[in-house]
Amino acid sequence: MFKFNELKTIHLEITSRCQASCPMCPRNFHGGLPNPNLVLADWTIDDFIQIFNKEVCEQLTGVYFCGNFGDPIINDDLIDMCQYLKDNCPNINLRIHTNGGARSVDWWKRLREALPNNHVVIFALDGLEDTHHLYRIGTKYETVIRNAQAFINAGGTAEWVFIKFKHNEHQAEEAEKRSKELGFERFSMKNTIRFIGDTKYSVKDKHGEHQYFLEPPDTNEVTLIDKDTIAGFDKWYNETEIECYVQKEKEIYIDAHRNIFPCCFLASAPYNYSDTKDMIKHIKTRIEEQYYELVDSLGGLENLHTLNRSVKEIIDDPKWQTAWYKYWTENKLITCARVCGKTKLSKPVDQFVKRSSN
Repeated sequence: MFKFNELKTIHLEITSRCQASCPMCPRNFHGGLPNPNLVLADWTIDDFIQIFNKEVCEQLTGVYFCGNFGDPIINDDLIDMCQYLKDNCPNINLRIHTNGGARSVDWWKRLREALPNNHVVIFALDGLEDTHHLYRIGTKYETVIRNAQAFINAGGTAEWVFIKFKHNEHQAEEAEKRSKELGFERFSMKNTIRFIGDTKYSVKDKHGEHQYFLEPPDTNEVTLIDKDTIAGFDKWYNETEIECYVQKEKEIYIDAHRNIFPCCFLASAPYNYSDTKDMIKHIKTRIEEQYYELVDSLGGLENLHTLNRSVKEIIDDPKWQTAWYKYWTENKLITCARVCGKTKLSKPVDQFVKRSSN
């Protein structure tokens, strides 16, 4: 693995909280009941300053706020964190991924003032007035547009990210047109491979009762994970070779509990939740077992905790430096194979989580 003096980018999850209940997000069960394994946590500005000390700030070219479970705008100290980066790393490339459905217009103006010149806020807008809420449960299209407009009018750079489903794909052209009218710098569309084993995904309420189905779009650029894919999992897993993305890009991830991992995918394992009908529950169990073996080989979570040890100490630790080759070859991690395998389980790699808004 690369050394600290090669580090370029840090991916942050400064909170595991979110006001939304997106059905395919692992923080809840099909949009309804909360994930019982999820542990809520938040960074403070004091945590941030300790972790982003002078040697870290001098090393970095990029920081982005995203993560597995939370939305960064829910953390009350986000603006102060951005201001700290602006003051101490003025040339940094700063990105924030959000559903955009919280905070006041004034807050969004203050956020813009705290950001460095090289920035972008990525708003998750999956449809228009009549469809956006079908996936982004707990957010309102009008509120997100209001907030994005306030941010853009204050001089902010914004991107509209649109995840395609059957219920909204017909609106993609109109959504892109509106994004340009509103002043978004970019409009991009994404697909999800989270229709595992079926092309209908049940959306449930807080009582676990079925409400409606999500379905993949007719114009879908990814290969969904079907029953045949699951049946051939072991063969694929044994044959694929791993080319680590973050090793190449010199990137690390720090989760809501302030622990360092190479990427967000590896960090999420202990919080996964499966019910008895989950077709890949056995694979998730293996992933979790591998996670604990990995953490143990790195000296335990206390050795990965950035309030116990500096980012430099953790990355340059011989255990961190020597563990990864083993976990890419002789004791291959399923997570690494799925995300960074040369032979993809589904093509392209899961864009739904990686550098996107959950």
